[in-house]
Amino acid sequence: MPSEKDFKTLDSLNCNTEVHLQLLTPTQTIRLRSRLIGVDPGRAVILSLGNDKAWQGATSFLRERQSVVIRVVKSDEQDANILAFRSTIQQVVSSTGRWLIITYPRELQTVSLRQHSRVPINIKASLTAIDSSEVIASGFLKDISIKGGAFAAEARSNFIIDSQFKLNVELDDEVLTIAVTLKNQQELEPQSGLAQYGFVLNTEEQETEALVQKVVLHHLNS
Repeated sequence: MPSEKDFKTLDSLNCNTEVHLQLLTPTQTIRLRSRLIGVDPGRAVILSLGNDKAWQGATSFLRERQSVVIRVVKSDEQDANILAFRSTIQQVVSSTGRWLIITYPRELQTVSLRQHSRVPINIKASLTAIDSSEVIASGFLKDISIKGGAFAAEARSNFIIDSQFKLNVELDDEVLTIAVTLKNQQELEPQSGLAQYGFVLNTEEQETEALVQKVVLHHLNS
C-alpha cells in the first residue's frame, strides 16, 4: 500500500521532470516520453503533449478515459525512487497550451534505487569475457540493486569466484554492458540444470545508479 509520504513525493516532483508514459490498448502498448508540467494534489498530474513521431503515431489514442501507466524517476541527494501508477487521461489540451491531463492516482508503486534489497526482474542477458566478445553464458537477469544482482544461466563448474566479466543486458533498443565480478554460485532446481550467479557491479556510484535505473525502468515498461 502506498504511504502518505509516497504521495507527497509525487506532489513535490519538479517541473520538467522526465516522465515515461504507456498507453494501454487492446492490440498494443504505446510508449512515449514526456515532461512534467505540474501536479494538482488529489486531482491531476499534468504532462506536456509531445510532437515527435512517436506522439504523432499515438494521436488516435490520446483521448479522454484512455488507460495509461505513468513512471517517473525522483532523484535527489538523499534518495532515488521510481514512482509508477495506473490512471486514465482526463483531458487533452491543445488550445491554451499542449497539455495531457492525467487523473490523480489512487494507488502508487514506489521502487527505491538506493536501497540494498534487490528489485526482482526477468530480462534476457549474457556474460562475456572481460577482454573480448566471447559469450561465456546466456540466461537472464533475475534481480538487481546498486549493490549487485543475480544472473541465472546453465550451471557450470568452471566459473571462478571473484572473476570479472561483462554482463550484457538486452533492452528494447540497446544492449547495456555492465562490468561485474562474480561473488557466488548457487544451484537452482536440480531438474532445471540452471544456477544463479551473484555479482557486484564494478562501476562508480553515479554510473551504477544510472544503470540500475535504466534496467528497472525497462522491466517496469515491459
